[in-house]
Amino acid sequence: MKIAFLIVLAGLSSILTAQNGYAVNDMTGNFSIPKILNHSSNTSTFQQFKTKLLIVDFFGTWCVPCVKALPKLNALQEKYKNEINIILVSEESSIKLEIFLKKQTNIILPIVVDEEKNFIERFQPPSYPYTVIVGTGGKVIAIPSQEEITATNIDKWLRTQYNEPVIGTTNNITEPSVSSGNNQKSGVEPSQNKLVQLSQVFMYAAKTGDETSTFMAQLQQISMNDLQQAIRTDEEKKAFWINLYNAYTQVALKNDPEQYKKRSKFFSSKFIKIAGASFSLDDIEHGILRRSKIKWSLGHFNKLFAGKTEKQLRVNKLDYRLHFALNCGAKSCPPIAFYKSENIDQQLDLATKAFLTGEADYNESTNTVELPRLMSWFRQDFGGKKKMLALLKQLSIVPMDRNPTIKFKEYDWTLYLQNYKS
Repeated sequence: MKIAFLIVLAGLSSILTAQNGYAVNDMTGNFSIPKILNHSSNTSTFQQFKTKLLIVDFFGTWCVPCVKALPKLNALQEKYKNEINIILVSEESSIKLEIFLKKQTNIILPIVVDEEKNFIERFQPPSYPYTVIVGTGGKVIAIPSQEEITATNIDKWLRTQYNEPVIGTTNNITEPSVSSGNNQKSGVEPSQNKLVQLSQVFMYAAKTGDETSTFMAQLQQISMNDLQQAIRTDEEKKAFWINLYNAYTQVALKNDPEQYKKRSKFFSSKFIKIAGASFSLDDIEHGILRRSKIKWSLGHFNKLFAGKTEKQLRVNKLDYRLHFALNCGAKSCPPIAFYKSENIDQQLDLATKAFLTGEADYNESTNTVELPRLMSWFRQDFGGKKKMLALLKQLSIVPMDRNPTIKFKEYDWTLYLQNYKS
């Protein structure tokens, strides 16, 4: 009788504790993650994982159901790698978890070492395993059992996180809903800026092959004054125009790949209609984003007579990182991501590191480094070869004590329209 009473008491204690943790429809905050194993970065923040639908799985190496669930979670992460993030959270020591990882060599999921109780205190799992589904907006969508973590339910949760319209421009523009079509699974964290949101969802429709004419019509109907008032900071300008450059390139080349055979004409053609004005891809890249640079001047010279509209819309300061975000449709182009003005600096830093880590080849024996050709075409945007080398050292691509000769690779102009960053 006493044992039964203690079991009931323990169960009630768990329920009472759980009531203090996040519940369904609660909004989660942001907090630091000081230690992560099995991940590209050793530290992070909770916000960075919420850029996609997030599955938080509390587990222990001692918990048999938790360990048995890992293959299924692995498979779901692989299946939905562009739509969801799954993280494991454990209170155990990093030493114990590292030993566990060595034995479980097939685990691809990051493990949060929650020694500071940042997760435990907020979520307060009553028992293990314990799983919480968090939408990109930060709201708790579900607290399922392990049996309920299925592909069918993930599809449902992806739809749930977009159950409200998040797109709008000015008062005179209709608000398209991102809850339509494949956008339900976009996993894109919407910007608070309505025009940047529009560029994000247009980009996603271009990616998935959904109808894009509605978004193009809205962009065309915006007044120039509204555009200038809504997109004012360099962060907003970079996010908005990078998304649009990539989206229009995808739409145009998917509709007519033959255009790519005459690339100079394709990039200079003013087929983009925004706010009553006509733009080419060159106008967006070299006029707005590169602050009126002459295209083929290695980044040394500006236009003498930039137009009024270009001056009003262009960035205040050139950012070399945009070259790792713009995708012109070629195989050698950087992958496409969905840029958001609120954290575009972090996104561009990641894009720079990811692209150069994959494309820059350092040869220790000959002390040479081969870089993407685009860094040669726009070398002064990077500050010349000395600053390129400093960047490579900063990214640990080249040792700090070496000063290699810089060479540039050939550019592969093969048309490739499926180059998206996970």
